[in-house]
Amino acid sequence: MIHNRKLPCRTMLSGLIGLMFSGAAFAAADLSNLVSILDNMDGGSWSKVSLNSFSSAWPDAADREMSNQQSIIPAWSGFTWDSNRGDLLLFGGGHANYSGNEVYRWDGTTQMWERASLPSKTVLTPGGNYNAIDGAMNAPSSAHTYDNTNYLAVADRMLVLGGAAYNSGGSFTIPTSDTTFRVTGPYMWDPSKADANLVGGTTGSGVDPATLGGNMWQNRDIVDMRKSFVDGTSAATVENGKDVVYFTAAPLSGTNSSLFRLTVNDVNDPSKDTVEQVGAWFGGTYAWGAAGYDPVSKRYVGLSGPIPSWEPAPIYFEAWDVKNAGPLNINQAVIPQIVGDGTFELNSAVGSALYGLDWDPIRERFVIWTGDGTVWALKAPTDGSVDGDWTLTRWTDGNAFADGAVPPDAIQNGVLGKWKYIAQLDAFMALEGATAGNVWLYKPEGWVNPVPVPEPSTYAMLLGGLGLLAAVARRRRSQGA
Repeated sequence: MIHNRKLPCRTMLSGLIGLMFSGAAFAAADLSNLVSILDNMDGGSWSKVSLNSFSSAWPDAADREMSNQQSIIPAWSGFTWDSNRGDLLLFGGGHANYSGNEVYRWDGTTQMWERASLPSKTVLTPGGNYNAIDGAMNAPSSAHTYDNTNYLAVADRMLVLGGAAYNSGGSFTIPTSDTTFRVTGPYMWDPSKADANLVGGTTGSGVDPATLGGNMWQNRDIVDMRKSFVDGTSAATVENGKDVVYFTAAPLSGTNSSLFRLTVNDVNDPSKDTVEQVGAWFGGTYAWGAAGYDPVSKRYVGLSGPIPSWEPAPIYFEAWDVKNAGPLNINQAVIPQIVGDGTFELNSAVGSALYGLDWDPIRERFVIWTGDGTVWALKAPTDGSVDGDWTLTRWTDGNAFADGAVPPDAIQNGVLGKWKYIAQLDAFMALEGATAGNVWLYKPEGWVNPVPVPEPSTYAMLLGGLGLLAAVARRRRSQGA
């Protein structure tokens, strides 16, 4: 195990950026227990860290319309990581699976599942859509979330873009008359208001009408976000002190996803949100399943539905160079060279990408979890492009572990957004198990033991040093370092 290696300048820069924008959050979340577990693990190994079952947090029968909460995790869902509190946040359900819109959290300090809200009572609206009884402006319907859920570090909100809503299989909707409706969303959920005994919407909107409301949701109702997020991917970052989410989405009447950028300018005023198209779909396949974003090289990389007949090899990844952002910035098919042993194939009977993918800023790789104990790493071209030479290396072979030492190969409808890099741990977090809700940590080789976070008074020094570090990083890049 490597605990105290010297970090490359680019990595130091990424780390300082993370500290600046999650510093207060980092200090508030006591994750020493998880760090201790990682410290005693071998590089390239797994550890299950959840101490209770997901089902232990489900609502009582009187507070739920349906009893199939076991559909939430496997139903094409994804989670996000609240770096302020050290919590895994989960919202799901959706089309033909589960109508409940409650939120759950797995507390990284206690390692226990908790319910963060109660579900709304639902009503059938025009067009066959189901909304919360107090209306779509107060709470969303449940949905398959795919890789569309993100935590916004500046706003301190969970952002739910949407997916396949209950029970239409389409976008979030809001009635416009007694017979018509339109698309709405996305939604923000406020983790500071979490309460296991409050409905996420308004008072009286619970399955039990006597339930008090937590007013936890905000519908941003952004015109330029009226798209299809089915099979969508996304990644959040911070740019110029503002939350930014890159995401792939399709027109409401089509399936070919392009790349967009949402900037949250004011958490309290959705009208100031801006949406720009920064990449276009151009033939072949498109990103779906899961994606990651490198904020330094500005590359967005997603898993792709393969074209087996493509020459010289199947396409398993798509990439955009966001430095060339615009509606004519077309996607690039990525056909990496396999380094070392192993054969990479997407595990899907329907041609879609069912794996998880996220960006590792320390080792500078896009890291893929296949759903069992196997982990792969995709390395981008060193010249900062998306059309150069990519390589793919198997980091960990799940077959090399004893039974029980790795997640079981039971991903059902896909990993999708259930695989995230956690900067506070320098490790990856994975979620599986319909009722168990098993939370796993994967420790990469070259793990860096998290260092104490500076006090707020030292942030000015961090800001002052960023300019120098950025300049050095650019110089190293230009020299091919």
